[in-house]
Amino acid sequence: MALSSSTAAHVVDTMAPEMAPRIVNPYPNKVIHADIRIQGVEEDRRQDGFPPQSDEPEPVVESKPSAADVEYQDRAAEMQNWWAEAMARNMDLPEGYSKVAVLLIKWAPELDELNTGDEARELDTLFRDRFHYETKIVELNVGKKPQHQLNNYVSEFICEHDGPDNLLIVYYTGHGVYDDRRKCLELTGSLKNNPLLHLGFRRNARATWNQAEDQLRREDVEGDVLTILDTCYSSNFVKSGRDGQKIFELLSACSIDQTTEAPGDNSYTRALIDAITVALDKEPEQPISTFRLFQDINRDSRRKDTPSQLWSRGKRTHYNEPHIFLAPLKSKKSNALHQPRHRPKPKGYLTLRFGLRDSSLSQEQIEFMTRLLSKAFGNKALVGLRRIDWMDIEPAPPTSHFERVASIMRVIAQWKRVITKKKRERESQQTSQRRVDEITFPHSTEVASDRRSPKRAHEGLDELPDAKRQYLDTAQPPSPPVSDS
Repeated sequence: MALSSSTAAHVVDTMAPEMAPRIVNPYPNKVIHADIRIQGVEEDRRQDGFPPQSDEPEPVVESKPSAADVEYQDRAAEMQNWWAEAMARNMDLPEGYSKVAVLLIKWAPELDELNTGDEARELDTLFRDRFHYETKIVELNVGKKPQHQLNNYVSEFICEHDGPDNLLIVYYTGHGVYDDRRKCLELTGSLKNNPLLHLGFRRNARATWNQAEDQLRREDVEGDVLTILDTCYSSNFVKSGRDGQKIFELLSACSIDQTTEAPGDNSYTRALIDAITVALDKEPEQPISTFRLFQDINRDSRRKDTPSQLWSRGKRTHYNEPHIFLAPLKSKKSNALHQPRHRPKPKGYLTLRFGLRDSSLSQEQIEFMTRLLSKAFGNKALVGLRRIDWMDIEPAPPTSHFERVASIMRVIAQWKRVITKKKRERESQQTSQRRVDEITFPHSTEVASDRRSPKRAHEGLDELPDAKRQYLDTAQPPSPPVSDS
C-alpha cells in the first residue's frame, strides 16, 4: 500500500528475478503505496497453486470530463438524491436497506508494514456506531494460502449477510500489485524483517482480488454490493459486468495506472472517514450516496494529487443510473415490533419521458412531482408498481430554424381553425333563433322583417283607405273634421 522511495527500492531488489517491476512515483516527496507492476509471474503462480487467468477484462480508457459535464453531473446527482428520498417517503416504500454488513480486509500485523490497523478499526467503528451496520475485520496471513483465506472470508460473508433488501460492503486496505499480462489486481503483504522470509513464505503473501470479486458478482448474490479499495491500481481492474437487478459499485482510491498514499493525514481512508463524518454531523438522517462521497473526497485539498474514482461493476447504460445510498439503520430495539418489508425485484421496466419547462428541477418541484405520482399510483396492486427510479434528466436539443418555422405555421393554422369554428357556431346560433321565431311568432317575424327593410315597410301604402292615408302622408298635416254646427 504505502512505501517510501527507499523502501520501495528495497522491495524491488528482493523480488524474484523473473519479476520485472515498473517504478512510477509521480510524487517522490510523498509516501505512497507500493508502486509495482508485474509483467510475468506464471511460474510463481503455478508453484503457489493459483489457477490461470482466463477471463481478460476489456481495456479501459479513462477520459477527463469537461467542467460543464462535471457541473451537470453534480446537479444531476443532487436531483437524483432528492428524488430517491421523496419517492420513498411519498410512496411509502422501504427507505434504504433492511440490513447492511461490512467486511474489512487487511494483512496480519507481521505482514502489515503500513500499519493500516488504526484506520481500518476507525472505519469499522464508524460503520458500526454511526450507521448501525454489522462489521467484521479479518486479517490475511501466510499460515495458509492467503488466496484460500480471502475466498473463504468473502464466501462466508455472502452466505451470512446476502438478501434481496441487503447491502454488502467489502473494504480492503494494503499493498496493491497489478499484473499487466494477466490483467489482475493482487493484494500483497510484506515480510520485511520477518523470520518467515527465510522459510520460503515470501512469495505466498499475496492473493488475487479478481477471484474474491467474482464471488460478489455472481448472479445468485441478491443484495447490492459496494467495494472500497484503498490500494494502488485499484481502478485498473475494471471490466464489463453481467446484466442484473442489483447495483454493484467500486469506490477506488486512485485513477487508472495511479498510486495512492499510505495511512495518515493524506490517505484515502482518512478522507473517506472525514467525508462521512462531516455529512452525518450536518444531517444525521440524510442518506449519503456513493457519488456524493466520491465528490467530497476529491474536493478535499489533501487528495488533490491523487483523485479517487467511482466505478460501476455492472452493465450500466448511463452514468446517471441509481447509485448506492448509505443511511443509518434504525436500532434493533426500535425495530423489534416492525419486521423489514420485502421489496420484490421488478420484472419489467416502463420508460416514460416528461417534457419539462425547465432544464433542471428544484427540490420543491421534485417533491411536488413525487407526491402527484404517489397519488396516481395509489392502487399499486393493480399495476404491481415496485419502484420509480430517477434515471436521467437532460436539456432538450436546441430548436432548428425549420422547427421554428413549422411551429409558427402550426400556431397560425390552429388560430385559423379556432376563428372559423367560432364563426360557424355564431351563424348556426342565428339560424336556429330565426327558425324558432318563425314557428312561435309567424306575424311578428314579418313585422320585424319590415323594420329591418325600409323598402318593405312602405310597400302597400296606396291600398290603404283615404281616412288613414292622410295620417300617413307626411307632406301636409291632416285637415280637422267639419262640424255640423
